[in-house]
Amino acid sequence: MMQQLQPTRMHWARAVPSDFGGQAPAPRSGHTAVAIGGSKVVVFGGFADKRFLADIAVYDVENRLWYTPECSGSGPDGQPGPSPRAFHVAVVIDCNMFIFGGRSGGKRLGDFWMLDTDIWQWSEMTGFGDLPSPREFAAASAIGNRKIVMYGGWDGKKWLSDVYVMDTMSLEWTELAVTGSAPPPRCGHSATMIEKRLLIFGGRGNCHSLIWFFLASVKAHVSLDDWLSLILYVATSQ
Repeated sequence: MMQQLQPTRMHWARAVPSDFGGQAPAPRSGHTAVAIGGSKVVVFGGFADKRFLADIAVYDVENRLWYTPECSGSGPDGQPGPSPRAFHVAVVIDCNMFIFGGRSGGKRLGDFWMLDTDIWQWSEMTGFGDLPSPREFAAASAIGNRKIVMYGGWDGKKWLSDVYVMDTMSLEWTELAVTGSAPPPRCGHSATMIEKRLLIFGGRGNCHSLIWFFLASVKAHVSLDDWLSLILYVATSQ
């Protein structure tokens, strides 16, 4: 059941069937849902009925309609886009949705994809530089209109605390040198960019307790286009 949050009134209101036309996506977990241009919400992947998914479902906000676009591209096994997966990250820049990592079966993934939602075309993006290890349960957010910052995750053996930036124009990955009192490694957290600060909350990690509630503010001391190092200011509560 989908619920709506009214930002000006700050309370939840339960959606009714008349709010949605078309065929809604099947129930699932581990998927991503991102807003694009204020006019649509794009749902990708996830896990349902003991299988990993690679479908796209779009909600047209203005017309209150679910639909399934016909995507093109050259993905694996004859698919137009990425292999089925869950627990990946999805970030939007302009009309493009970027997908990284996740898990399919027992395999952690480290591939990077872009979906152009103007023409519904998938492209696999071959990066270079400091390539992040395959992982699931990471968190990522856009920096301005060309870069993505990603933090943490789970590689199948350990929780992670590394920070990477992807330049979506040059396709270069950069692992950032981080100073300050870094938070414990974690996965399953959230990451939100507000101006020059990355807010990290929650997650699971190898800490005094398995579940920590955590707020970290990450501030760049140079322009976003030259973001090379970070300082983390940490406040935690259990």
